[in-house]
Amino acid sequence: MRKLLLPIVIFVFLFTSCEKKPYVENEILLSTICTITTYDEKAHEVSLEAFDLISHYEKIFSRYEENGELYKVNREAFSHPVKVSDELFEILQQARTYTVATSGAFNYAIGPLVSLWGIGTEKARIPRHEEIAEVLGLLDWNAVVLDEKEKTVSFLIEGMELDLGGIAKGWISRSIADFLSSKGVDKAIINLGGNVYALGEKGRGEDWTIGLQDPSSERGGYFATVHVSDAAVVTSGAYERFIEDGDGKKYSHILSSETGYPVETDIASVSIISEDAAKADAYATACFSLGLERAVELCREEALEAVILTADGRCIRLP
Repeated sequence: MRKLLLPIVIFVFLFTSCEKKPYVENEILLSTICTITTYDEKAHEVSLEAFDLISHYEKIFSRYEENGELYKVNREAFSHPVKVSDELFEILQQARTYTVATSGAFNYAIGPLVSLWGIGTEKARIPRHEEIAEVLGLLDWNAVVLDEKEKTVSFLIEGMELDLGGIAKGWISRSIADFLSSKGVDKAIINLGGNVYALGEKGRGEDWTIGLQDPSSERGGYFATVHVSDAAVVTSGAYERFIEDGDGKKYSHILSSETGYPVETDIASVSIISEDAAKADAYATACFSLGLERAVELCREEALEAVILTADGRCIRLP
């Protein structure tokens, strides 16, 4: 059984003096607590349908779902091209784009390394250096072949595994926002374990206010706020998912495909704000992995809005 992963907390301030009563629904999906908040009865009914859609996407994108598409890809794509759904092919294309753009700081071919460390699962352990060295050659994203015409996936190296953990929640949150919009819902908050998408405006001309968790404080403390509408806020940090060795050293769940070890960075957390929720998800991981100097460069190159909390407590806002 996989453990429920506690999310990096993002606080959404829902109320104003004229705000309607929110309808809040929670379900445990994507190995976390997923929450959809709406503001009228019709929207509330539609939000319940949205959880079925989240569950549908989870079955497609999960490496652990034995009847799922990605599971099949990881087991069979070396022996033959595996045909996949439009949804899986779309997210794989995006994942490849962000992997290349970040030079592997976000790497969708990191599956073998994720499996080796097992952080966030009951199989979590600190592997031997020799084990890590063995899997590094399996993380080559250039050895993944995506055939756009046939909608198939192939691996050129035996033992490869794709992992969408750094992009799936973002992709799904935007898809759920689109689904709600198609049903006439014009205002909602989709929170997939701290991966937030704010649909519409909070009020007429008023954005949603979202607080970012302070890693050094208890849950409920935040170090900064951002104001958004029709956009995602995705935070990446090492303070909620890690394992410790016998000496108390903590190992983050965010792994480097260069070294094979958890990244060591001068960033405590990084939040990306973007209309493209999948990109925000992938780039939050990439920026955390790169460290402050390179993260700032990447955000400026991509014209991304970001809030970075450094390890020494400085708050840097971009642009």
